Amino acid sequence: MRHIITIIAALIVCASQTFAQLVILDQQGNDITNTTVNITNEIYFKVKNTSSSDIANIKCYLKVSANEDAVYETDATWEFCSIQCGIDGGCPKFSLAAGAEQLVHLEFSQVNNTPCDFLVYTYPTGGNPTAIFTIHFDSFTGISNATSKSFNVYPSPANESFTIENGFGKNSYVEIYNVLGQMVKHVASDNNNRISVNCSSWKNGYYVCRLYNDGKAEKTVKIVVAH
Repeated sequence: MRHIITIIAALIVCASQTFAQLVILDQQGNDITNTTVNITNEIYFKVKNTSSSDIANIKCYLKVSANEDAVYETDATWEFCSIQCGIDGGCPKFSLAAGAEQLVHLEFSQVNNTPCDFLVYTYPTGGNPTAIFTIHFDSFTGISNATSKSFNVYPSPANESFTIENGFGKNSYVEIYNVLGQMVKHVASDNNNRISVNCSSWKNGYYVCRLYNDGKAEKTVKIVVAH
């Protein structure tokens, strides 16, 4: 009987590891697993281990539609974690302790044949569980239009301050995010289209300046703060 109990206990442990759960969250902590998210050219999301067991060697992997692998610089050009979220780009791998989260940044610079759906798979290497969500592009029209107008951020690296030049007019604004995807500054447009931002108290590292026009994300520029 004791032997049977030992076997049952072992099976329970194995089952708990087999059904360990990964979920995908947006920046506000909402569960977006098995949902579709509309984006322009980039997204921050978090992978969370909601189980009571550690999960090692988790991968984030991108596919076009359900069956066809995306081809880098053919179907699309993208980069995982270009804002240094602490994991390797391309096909990032990381481990999560029970209850822990990992920030992931995914940025597209080109997508052919838009509109297009991409599936983001998140799973431990060689097995389940798998968390998945869909990202949808309508087009890159907004990003293409952005290149014809002025949006510059300089100098980089910045020490005490940096300048934002924005030629998109009074309905535009810039939001600045740190590497954790947290907004650190909202910059409204002004009549001169040139604004100085004091960053003397900011931590050293990468920041993302995202331009919005009429509520639509138009273009993203990265800047380094180094004191």
